Amino acid sequence: MIKTFIEKDYKIKIWEQEPTMDWELRDFSNDIQCSENIRGTHAYQVFNPKGESIYLDHMDMWDEDACYQNAVQDIEADGD
Repeated sequence: MIKTFIEKDYKIKIWEQEPTMDWELRDFSNDIQCSENIRGTHAYQVFNPKGESIYLDHMDMWDEDACYQNAVQDIEADGD
């Protein structure tokens, strides 16, 4: 299921996905477990007011709130 939010005329889509490892095994102090190699339980994508995708993050995201907070930061950084 995809949830959609509107923030400052930007569209945020958040969805659940199959992770590549269990949350209980995730060790944030282990450099080998680089966030670029681990798909978490959630992902998100941000679209600007023109409908263009400006950001997609499907790696190392573990809950809906984290996706939403990161998406808002992406929107603020875009400054479109």
